[in-house]
Amino acid sequence: MKKIYMPYYIVKKGETLDSISQKFDINPTQILVENYLTPAQIKAGTILSITKK
Repeated sequence: MKKIYMPYYIVKKGETLDSISQKFDINPTQILVENYLTPAQIKAGTILSITKK
């Protein structure tokens, strides 16, 4: 299955940083650094910038 990358992703209820990073096949630290967030700030409704490098 080919993965499609969108520039932004809205965190859904029950998702974690790890589950999001697995969904997009990227390092969790990359998500945090790119969005200037800490793991505690990842919660439902948070809008994340997701880019594949």
